[in-house]
Amino acid sequence: MAQDRISIGVEPRPQDDMDADDFVNGDMVHDAADFAILPICRVEDETGAQRVLDRGHFEPDELVVQTSASTYCILGMTSKWAGEGDKAEALVRKEVEFAEYVGLKSVVAPAVIGGDAAASYGRLVSSLAEAPDAQTVLVRVQLEESDAWQRWNRVRLMSNSSARLQVLLELSSNGDGRTAVQQWRAEPVHVVVMPARLFLQNAGGYPVLRRWDQEAIRQWMDLGVALAVQQGDDGDPEVKDCVRYLRHLAETRPTTAAHCAASDAYRDVLQAPLQPLMDQLASETYEVFEADAPKYEHYEAAMLQAIADIAATRQGSDKRIVLVVAGAGRGPLVSRALHAARRSAADVAVVAVEKNASAVVELQRRNMTLWGGVVDVVHADMRQWAPAQRADILVSELLGSFGDNELAPECLAGALERLADVCIPRRYTAYVAPVSSSTLFRSAREFGGTHSLESPYVVNMHAARVLAPEQPMWEFSHMPGGDVRSQRSNTTKFSVQGPALIHGVAGFFDTELYAEVRLSICPETHTAEMHSWFPMFFPIQVPLAVADGDEVVVHMWRRSAGAKTWYEWSVDTPGGTSGMHNVNGHEFWIGH
Repeated sequence: MAQDRISIGVEPRPQDDMDADDFVNGDMVHDAADFAILPICRVEDETGAQRVLDRGHFEPDELVVQTSASTYCILGMTSKWAGEGDKAEALVRKEVEFAEYVGLKSVVAPAVIGGDAAASYGRLVSSLAEAPDAQTVLVRVQLEESDAWQRWNRVRLMSNSSARLQVLLELSSNGDGRTAVQQWRAEPVHVVVMPARLFLQNAGGYPVLRRWDQEAIRQWMDLGVALAVQQGDDGDPEVKDCVRYLRHLAETRPTTAAHCAASDAYRDVLQAPLQPLMDQLASETYEVFEADAPKYEHYEAAMLQAIADIAATRQGSDKRIVLVVAGAGRGPLVSRALHAARRSAADVAVVAVEKNASAVVELQRRNMTLWGGVVDVVHADMRQWAPAQRADILVSELLGSFGDNELAPECLAGALERLADVCIPRRYTAYVAPVSSSTLFRSAREFGGTHSLESPYVVNMHAARVLAPEQPMWEFSHMPGGDVRSQRSNTTKFSVQGPALIHGVAGFFDTELYAEVRLSICPETHTAEMHSWFPMFFPIQVPLAVADGDEVVVHMWRRSAGAKTWYEWSVDTPGGTSGMHNVNGHEFWIGH
């Protein structure tokens, strides 16, 4: 499938006679660029700033951006003048005021600074981002600075992680660009600026990137970040050639497979976890699940093995093997069960149990048109259904993104006592890891303030950084003597990769369906091409900063009372604690 188009721009060297409209209609078109990063004005020293402030307005010859004709494709830079204090702040505010007048949607603040002036800089940027009808404020972060992330993080925290604050990331010409992607992918990077000197000349005289920088740029493209080439000295490659090379990289990216494209549409989109016991799922929801061929291939392999094992113990017996699909939905597992039975050559009876009356209609239709009427379709809740004959195998896909978050333990444990001896899945384990993602944190907060930061979400994490390998939190087992207690708690410790800001906890699961057949959504062991389960995200109300190698402790509880089950969680770092979240299920619970 086609890739989204990547915006590629230019940042020219400032010139005394530069005019934005002339540049856009001339050099920018010549360079085949989509946008330009241009100064708003050409005031460069304290004397010039004082003249502007004394008269209260700019003169036309002091402005680079003078009209609104080209503002649709311009990022306006405030003055790079290095002065400090009230005069510098007043000039920046005057520039931003004029930028708003001519219709610039984004302004680029001066490069983020450290030291004694950092607090004043953070206050200025925060006030710009929080002004009524404010434009998006891009904070220029230069990776040449060894404490670049710490500088940015201070500004971000001073602005309370404002959604109007984003990053313009200026790459270093030294080092491996892939490191920058991993460090910054969880941050709200809007534009990556590449110095022209980053490009090398190939045998034909054209600019190219080193292999690892190509890989890094493609990763930025995958994140949907805009790119810009910063004009260098006279000996550096021509900007237009660099832009064309980047366009070539964008257009030759691998195409996205159909099954991946369906998942990509949900990148970083927070969704409330399904409540299959309380809610009746819609047909389109079932349809999404049914498109996941790898999942059902593994389920079929597990059923085939279970049938073979039972058949081996019944040689010489004419007793049929009874397989129950509990929570059959529209029947994908039923089709796989029938196929496994045919492959095994055993005598297998298949029963489909479903509580959703509308889905039962589809099961009956498929039984008549696809399955030859051989399936016993039962409209019932697996928790109450009591068949006359005990089955041999119980199969269910009632697994959620955290393994147990769709109440598989409560449903399957009780059903097994009445229905069958073998359960597919046999066991499943929940995993957690600390995660950083400005995107997910902001989205969760926008759902409804701090209260929405006490609810877990299902999300296809993309602009996120898992800060340490996942660790198991707890396991449920439906094997003989297995642990199916509903109430659980555990504490896990991590040595994190930093510096970073922890925004919450990522949740994953893996499962042993039967014997050696396993499924996993854990990053380290993810089942190839499987896409029907996205990870969980447990946000925290106050993000926590950590340094590289810091110990982070995640506490989690699974609690139940009456007809409700919920999770509670907290995170501890050397610098503080997140506090408890969702105590007594006051914001989120799963209904029985």
